Amino acid sequence: MAYAAVFSVLGWALIGFAGAMLLPAVVGFGYGETVLARTFAAAAGLTVFAGGALVISTRGTISLVSRREGFLLAGLAWAVLPLFGALPLYFGGVLPVATDAYFEAISALTTTGASVMTNLDGAARSVLFWRALMQWLGGLGTIMLAIALLSLLGLGGMQLYSSAMPRGEQDSLPTRLKRSANAIWWIYASLTLVCAISLWLAGLPAFDALCIAFSTLSTGGFTTRDGSIAAFDNPVAELVLVAFMLIAALNFTLHWAAAHGRWRFYREDPEFKIIAFTTVGAVMALVAVLVLMRDDSLLAAGRSGLFLTVSFLTTTGFHGAGSGAAWPTFVPLLAIALMIVGGSTGSTAGGLKLMRLSILFKEAGRELERLSHPHGVRRIRYGQTAVSDEAMRAVWSFFILYVFCLVGAMVALAVLGLDTRSALVAAAAAFSNTGPAFELATTPGAGYGALSGGAKWVLCLAMFAGRLELFAVLVLLPALWRR
Repeated sequence: MAYAAVFSVLGWALIGFAGAMLLPAVVGFGYGETVLARTFAAAAGLTVFAGGALVISTRGTISLVSRREGFLLAGLAWAVLPLFGALPLYFGGVLPVATDAYFEAISALTTTGASVMTNLDGAARSVLFWRALMQWLGGLGTIMLAIALLSLLGLGGMQLYSSAMPRGEQDSLPTRLKRSANAIWWIYASLTLVCAISLWLAGLPAFDALCIAFSTLSTGGFTTRDGSIAAFDNPVAELVLVAFMLIAALNFTLHWAAAHGRWRFYREDPEFKIIAFTTVGAVMALVAVLVLMRDDSLLAAGRSGLFLTVSFLTTTGFHGAGSGAAWPTFVPLLAIALMIVGGSTGSTAGGLKLMRLSILFKEAGRELERLSHPHGVRRIRYGQTAVSDEAMRAVWSFFILYVFCLVGAMVALAVLGLDTRSALVAAAAAFSNTGPAFELATTPGAGYGALSGGAKWVLCLAMFAGRLELFAVLVLLPALWRR
């Protein structure tokens, strides 16, 4: 294990993270939040010191990063960066309990959006900006993880992942990371800027538009208001967010191909078709339920149904118009199912991913067909690719592991004091990285802040495992590293 190479890369990541931490310091000085601005600057200094120490102590080592080192680096990044991201929240007095500060930071960097903060309407602008920026950085890291590592190792069926750009299978991991970052970051940043401008033109204040754009492209779910998106009561802004949430939940290599004039990749991508059909079907079902069971007008039901469907299918978790009223039982159940399914592979969305769900349904159809034709031979295809038995086993293994971990987290939360419904929703929200979904199971005024410290650490572990796609966490176990 080339630990020196891993810690060298982690050191550079901390230095870059410290640079990002200076941005909320600038925001703080701009809005007159001098104490918090200085706290961010001091936290950036501590982060640079830690990162610089790692870089200097590993200088001159051979930078050979293979499969095991890659997973260790990913695991350390999502575990260590939140420690430093929590520093300004803790020392700035925003979240004076260390567990809460770390919970907020890991929730941001894993793009989960579970928050223990209250009174966002009165929160400091620098803090709101930092939460949103951490989500944006976490979304970029998620894309890099899928494109440069998971897809090449085939974990959980990721060997079927279709990339519209060259992946460089023969290159080293650092080279793949650099190539992927250079290809994707400007598309990610450009879409974020367009989203922010569109929200501003739709009537949102510039600061809110930028922070919400950060959360939208990362499918994170943090907002700047206590009432989430519903607080703005802006139907045009909701339509803008629907469009960009769907864009964020698609394979980002498709956007790269489109930017190079290859629009046909959208048409050829299986997940693009699945997300379109799923969205239309779920919206129609929700509209019917809201009209028949809550007596909403067709227009109001369409607005609520469209926003909720896209918000939870993309694992963003924004709450739009109609969230303040009581939902029929069917609505939370559908929302939970959508967030567990999640978006496309190679996107910032969490969940099982549409690719795996499609393959599981096709396998179920094949088994049903065998009841009538037991000696028939039917190959399962995903797009233009034949699904091998190895890939099928990988998908089933991931699904079983996902369900097992979900039940395990639910039981742990129940033992720590949550009722069964809340424990199920909280565990599903953490593993699918859709934190705001927990509000579906809680009474008004309750939330993550009311949980015990033990429950918060269980959810931290679930968010971490969900973002690293479970199998990657298992690879981190030393017992699995033995040759």
